[in-house]
Amino acid sequence: MVVRPNHLRLLAGDPRAGDPTLVESYRRLADVFHEVLAEQSLDALLVRIADTVGDLIPLDTLTIYEADETKQVLKPVLVRDVYADEIMSTTISFSEGITGWAARHREAVLSNQAHLDPRVRNVPGTPLEPEALICVPLIARGQIKGALNIYREGDAVAFSEMEFEIAKRFGDAAALALDNAESRAQLEHQARTDSLTGLFNHSVFYERLLQSLQQSSRTHMPLAVLMLDIDDFKHVNDVHGHAVGDELLRFLAEALRAIVRPEDVICRLGGEEFAVIMDGCGGEDAVRVAERVQTRLAAVDFPGIGRMTVSVGLALGPEHGMNPRELAACAEAAMMTAKAQGKNQVVLYAEDSTRRPDAPGIERDVRSIAHLKMLQSLTGKLNRLNDVREIGEAIAAELRSLVDYHNCRVFVSDGDELIPVAFLGDLSSDTTALPLELLRTRIGIGITGRCAELGESVVVADAANCEFGHQIEGTDPIEESLLAVPLRYGTRVVGVIVVSKLGLNQFDEDDVRLLEVLAGHAAVAVENASLYESARREAESATSLLEFGRELATLVDLDDIAGRVTILSAEILGSRHTSFYLEADGDLRLRAEHGHSPELAAELAARPYPRAALDVSRDPYIAEPQDYEPVIGEAPVPGGRYAVAPFGVDGRVGCLVALVERDDFGERELGLLGGLAQQAKLAIANASSYEGLERTFVSTVEALANALEANDEYTSTHARWITDLSLRVGRELGLDERALKRLELGALLHDIGKIGIPSDVLAKPGRLTAAERKIVQTHPELGERIIAPIDRLQVVRPIVRHCHERWDGHGYPDGVAGGDIPLESRIIFVCDAYHAMTTDRPYRRQLSHREALRRLAEGSGTQFDPNVVEIALRVLEKPAHEPEPSAGEVSDPA
Repeated sequence: MVVRPNHLRLLAGDPRAGDPTLVESYRRLADVFHEVLAEQSLDALLVRIADTVGDLIPLDTLTIYEADETKQVLKPVLVRDVYADEIMSTTISFSEGITGWAARHREAVLSNQAHLDPRVRNVPGTPLEPEALICVPLIARGQIKGALNIYREGDAVAFSEMEFEIAKRFGDAAALALDNAESRAQLEHQARTDSLTGLFNHSVFYERLLQSLQQSSRTHMPLAVLMLDIDDFKHVNDVHGHAVGDELLRFLAEALRAIVRPEDVICRLGGEEFAVIMDGCGGEDAVRVAERVQTRLAAVDFPGIGRMTVSVGLALGPEHGMNPRELAACAEAAMMTAKAQGKNQVVLYAEDSTRRPDAPGIERDVRSIAHLKMLQSLTGKLNRLNDVREIGEAIAAELRSLVDYHNCRVFVSDGDELIPVAFLGDLSSDTTALPLELLRTRIGIGITGRCAELGESVVVADAANCEFGHQIEGTDPIEESLLAVPLRYGTRVVGVIVVSKLGLNQFDEDDVRLLEVLAGHAAVAVENASLYESARREAESATSLLEFGRELATLVDLDDIAGRVTILSAEILGSRHTSFYLEADGDLRLRAEHGHSPELAAELAARPYPRAALDVSRDPYIAEPQDYEPVIGEAPVPGGRYAVAPFGVDGRVGCLVALVERDDFGERELGLLGGLAQQAKLAIANASSYEGLERTFVSTVEALANALEANDEYTSTHARWITDLSLRVGRELGLDERALKRLELGALLHDIGKIGIPSDVLAKPGRLTAAERKIVQTHPELGERIIAPIDRLQVVRPIVRHCHERWDGHGYPDGVAGGDIPLESRIIFVCDAYHAMTTDRPYRRQLSHREALRRLAEGSGTQFDPNVVEIALRVLEKPAHEPEPSAGEVSDPA
């Protein structure tokens, strides 16, 4: 029994009795469908279907059947049950059992008492026990693909209608996924097999031969390759036609299937040529197999043709070759020798009786011409590339066309390290997915490092037993030969090319000469790419400094500048920790940092450094632990190296500091850090100038507000008093500096529109008429229009316009309510109301402080923002903040 502990919980509450909404269930089913339909392997898909249905619907056992619609039978393909063996051995007809009924009628079945269902058929060898069953026929594209059976065991068990619905919906997706997987498997099979004979094709032959050679290298078991060619087959096609020829090819394919072992791999390489790969088979056994094939063919007299004969060549691995193409070439050479000796022969490859494909003479001349063509093609490609990884990949790809290697690796030098930039092939049979970084090594270590250290080509006949070899982590030792060639540019080694072949002593002089010539071209390409990369990085540095300066130029707050400097410096320099220090009270104090923990940042902020610790006259430099520890003690990263860029600004000194962890942090990076520090210096100077302009601007605004109020004895200090109170409330509310600046300007200018209200209305000693009040209520709109042309005051316009809006929406001029009113306006409204109540008015005397506080509290939630009132009452309750008597204004802020 398989019980899954966790489910997707499509069913709410009790999963067997719950009834969640169909919408939610279908939404989750859609996610499940996507996962199931994405599975490509047929076997993996069956497991995914079983796992998923167990997540969707709690169950006890499960069976998935595959349908053969032609034979009208269902065959179990996956079972999760204690009686799995019995179920797997039982085939069900479409005419028997509940499952057969569902397949025949193409209709899902819910049977909560399946053991009592008259259609039930018990599987032989399993008990007939109480159980509930959902059986869903899997139908896709009008064809029955199989059936999905879900069981719960016991007397009091049942599936709900909701679960039945989910099972049916999931069955639709499962059926389509099975159909897709079957179609994909069929296409893959067609791509790997010969359509005429059903045998594996040419590409599979080399793929399987490579696997067999790798296994032979590990296990030292023999390997035989048979190459067969039908004698005089062209005559058969010419005289009797291709249909007869096809029949002969099919007959030979069937004969091979009947004679060789089931585990042997039979392939049709093309035309009348066949091959057989036989693992664990020696020369004598292979010869006997070949002779049996000839005997079988000789026993058949084909009408009109007579008896068919074949010439067979044999080659053994690793004796004759550990490279797939070379071993196949040896078998083919033996086969051609068999034909030359009179046909219908079996020939085992031998050096003295056959000639290898790479034998000297004409073959060698052809090989040299091919090498020259490849080098010409590769040189053209390398000249167009500026990236070392693309260069490495091009070298590995071009080499494969001439050297049938096991793998090819290309490295570039980076200081004492050799960085892999390209890899093609396999490390061993089990490590094709190992990361490229695994190949990284250092000069002097291993065969690759030895080549770079000597600056000479290194040929290793047996890499596994090389005295200076180095085993790559995660790989198994195999019999392989290695050829490592340095990329020399002048006297420098800028990289290494390493080529591996399976088998011992696989490289000859031609291979070495080819790679050395190629390495000469590659070294120039790598050096050019390095120069290009250096120029590109310099251009990036200049661009980064330009963008850095542009961003800082938009900042006017010192803390903002310091914060952005540390963040941008860390990004540009690739440093984990950066800090920005500026002189204050004679010490260097932290203004911003990036990358430190909150605890460490707080510690740095509380620990000033003496000004003498910084030499502002120095260019940017690297501070080593022995240099700075006697002066400032232990650094944030104990023993760390830090790059320091000092600067002076406005009579103060400061510095930008970056943790150095890269070995290649040199003069370029120091120059870049210095440029960043200079940009920060200019930004600070600009901010100081801006701060002075800001103070002048605020003073001008305040003077404007005072000028408005100077003609009225009640309003001489109104704007400044409200501004100060508003700022205290704003700070208590946690407003940042930008918001406080907006609040200050808004408070100063909140009544600037009254300049357009007739003075006889403003100074009227009695209460205003409705018409007069309507005139007064236009002053917020007038104030907004007055400041609209001033760019610096654009952010203040909504504050001025809404300073008389009520929390409940009954204010003016727009009647907005609640959070739609700017927070600054809500603060000013409360402070303005308090000041109006506690100062004399032309039509009444001032109220007491306590009465004004009571009325503020009374208006909380209707006239005023409750949160602002709460904070304002707390501020006004402080004795130090008792209001000073001042002249009042005529208009009632309420």
